[in-house]
Amino acid sequence: MKTLATKFLSLSARPYTNTSARHRVGRRAFSTRLDERVVNTEAQHPLLHPPELYTREPRKPERLLVPARPIAPYVERGYVSSQQVFNLLSAEEGQAALHDPYYMLILDCRSTERSVLHMYRKGHVVTARAAVTVIHPVLGCLISCIELQKYSIILLYAEEGSSPVGSVKARTDSPDLLHCFFQLSRLGMDPVILLGGFSAFRASYPFLCTRTVLLEIERHTLTIYPSEILEGALYQGSASQASDYRIIENLQITHVVNATANWPDAFPNKLCYLRLCLSDDAQQDLVEALPLASRFINAALMAEPAGHVLVHCSVGRSRSSALTLAFLMEHRRWSLLHALCWLKERRACSAPNVNFLRQLIVYEELLFGSKLTSLSDIRR
Repeated sequence: MKTLATKFLSLSARPYTNTSARHRVGRRAFSTRLDERVVNTEAQHPLLHPPELYTREPRKPERLLVPARPIAPYVERGYVSSQQVFNLLSAEEGQAALHDPYYMLILDCRSTERSVLHMYRKGHVVTARAAVTVIHPVLGCLISCIELQKYSIILLYAEEGSSPVGSVKARTDSPDLLHCFFQLSRLGMDPVILLGGFSAFRASYPFLCTRTVLLEIERHTLTIYPSEILEGALYQGSASQASDYRIIENLQITHVVNATANWPDAFPNKLCYLRLCLSDDAQQDLVEALPLASRFINAALMAEPAGHVLVHCSVGRSRSSALTLAFLMEHRRWSLLHALCWLKERRACSAPNVNFLRQLIVYEELLFGSKLTSLSDIRR
């Protein structure tokens, strides 16, 4: 009987085949043939790469990778980036965190000579409150400390802003924000500031900016987005998110990895799909799925123009995480432990089951020639 590592090695010799949907009339919903798992439907979509990109020979197993360490963009202490705020707004653990009114207090600290509310009314980050309704310039804090302590996160933003808190430039550029920051700090709170301010966030995520002032009971109507794993490129989420065309359109998704056993491809005539019929259990074999998903994601991201990929399973926790990790290990050259840390920082609910973790450890050893991560490392 073949060992798991031997199976991975034998798979690497197989060609990576793409089969266009227009040439397969009557395709079965869940094909078990390797050459039918990738469905490429051009459908006049400008971002779908041509089929020949799928036919490259996979990397030979004797060419071992040299491990690299992830390098995240530097964000000064006390600040959070636009991507971090996007992922905070998209966080979910059983249910969407944003549906909890005490999850995050976002304060819009912009003002003009005309009115402290003028810019807020023109548009603000979803769920944000005008800072003047919480921290008044004359009356001080209008919310009790006990109430403020209920919030897990307090986020402040100005129109722009990247200067260190307390610097002369920061005092000049955003005095209202600094007033709120120091008022909250004196009350024992630990607020953070949006790096680049509202203008930077709106440039990257305009669909999460609104003129609407939401009531608490209306939070459940908010659209929750997949997590952004690689900025503007790779996303991970649930099957319901993959079936929401508004999400697909706003994130400009062109390629989808569907890792569910029974959830159909939602937009086969508009997007390029890799269908992997996987179960989230102790018996599921990922020998074929890991390299297939890794190559599919990489081909999409390296295309001209570059694609945007969504990896999903039922709830976006286990199967999709295993496939995302395989890509990060192979094409970012990160150890399993480094890849998992990167993933969980961006999608905290990521949790591949133990069976998948064991197979990822074997895959890591195949890629790098030695075992870099153990289960005990992951469980620390």
